[in-house]
Amino acid sequence: MTTDDIASPVVQVVADQDVLHATLLAPSGVVQWPDPARRDHLLSLGWQATEGGTAYRMQLPRTHAHLLAAVLTDTLQEVVGTPHPAFLDAGALSISAPDEPQPAEEAPRPQIDLDQAVLVDSPAELREAVETTLHAALGHPPRRDADGDIPILYGSALVYVRTADSQPVVSIFAIVVQDVGDLEAARREVLILSRRSVFTKFHLVGRQIIASVAIPSLPFVPRHLVGMVELVGRELDALDDDLALLVHGRRWLDVMSGSPAPPTGPEQDAPDLPTHQDEAPLPQELLTLLQMDAHGTGVAPAVVAEVCHRDRALILRLVRLAEEQTISCRRSVQAARSTGDVDAARAATGELRGWQSTVKDLRAALRHLVSFGPGPDADSS
Repeated sequence: MTTDDIASPVVQVVADQDVLHATLLAPSGVVQWPDPARRDHLLSLGWQATEGGTAYRMQLPRTHAHLLAAVLTDTLQEVVGTPHPAFLDAGALSISAPDEPQPAEEAPRPQIDLDQAVLVDSPAELREAVETTLHAALGHPPRRDADGDIPILYGSALVYVRTADSQPVVSIFAIVVQDVGDLEAARREVLILSRRSVFTKFHLVGRQIIASVAIPSLPFVPRHLVGMVELVGRELDALDDDLALLVHGRRWLDVMSGSPAPPTGPEQDAPDLPTHQDEAPLPQELLTLLQMDAHGTGVAPAVVAEVCHRDRALILRLVRLAEEQTISCRRSVQAARSTGDVDAARAATGELRGWQSTVKDLRAALRHLVSFGPGPDADSS
């Protein structure tokens, strides 16, 4: 394909043995594309302009495919203007039925030995082994997104599991923070996090902080995958809030909810701590859940469902309210830190954790109702 027959920017990736060749083609008939600011952003990502400025090229080894994917995501979002697929399909969060025909009965949960090594001879066998393992661990068949990756929600973190076609490797990765406003702080935090973490590696790609782990799978050991997903998910769930504040960026939940990135300069004064005096009182069900989980250890999904009268619509409303409280608390943390009020920041962080735990419990209850039904008394209530 050449620039003579395209009306919109096009990204191409060609695999040549152990090297990945990426090309970004400008629209045909456009003299200067993109504008200078976006062109500088392309160059900062590592793209190299060709003579005439009608195309940009990049080469990376196959072992860095996850980094190339992050670069392409940033390019499509920041330069071309295309949303990341993860924000078009909520994946594990979606409770609506997918478009493709579904079997009459869901496949039974497989019974496997997580410690039994599995020899895989092809990419297809590795994908099957990964899907079987995640089905056994999650309790339901895993879903793949438009890129073929498996999204898994762990608290406030969204991690992806990907199998490679060129080598026996399973990758776990996540876009921890995007829309980074303070690149210097981001570079510093990435170095600190990479030194601190035993397995997870952190990279700054454009204005995104990417976390990734590669699991050699020759042979494939189910326990390695399950344990690493839990480790990465728990690690990112614990650090993404503070990291987003430190680098003035946004988590994927912030993007989904439309929350703006924190201010990046001293000219933007920190807002006053939000007050709730003029807000409508919270529903009794939500207040009950907060009291039941005063220590942040979580409430069983079945118990949460009972507190919410096994009403899906009510649970969805409570999720939205709890998310709004989470956003408000996050802004309180930011405001307190900006003013140097350590006590207020600590108190707001504790409240933030409580609301995050409540959101997690409500979503688990929603999945519980979807899996087991509303119960015999739902119609009469």
